[in-house]
Amino acid sequence: MMGWGYGMGAGMWISWLILVLIIALVVFLVVQASTPDRAPRQQGSAARATGRPTPFDILADRYARGEISTAEYEERLSHLTS
Repeated sequence: MMGWGYGMGAGMWISWLILVLIIALVVFLVVQASTPDRAPRQQGSAARATGRPTPFDILADRYARGEISTAEYEERLSHLTS
């Protein structure tokens, strides 16, 4: 019974705590690795993610409906991208 004092009990708790932390770290890393990376922000990507149209989407829709001319579209697009 000499080896089962407080030192062994504390060491066992610390070992279990380290083991649990390692398992949690592995689970975290697996989840991070399996989650697809976010693509760089492109026209329309934010609209799909948030459900709201981006300024690029609104501008493209107005141009497609014929509300603005090609010159006006290109001018506004240059303002958005700069």
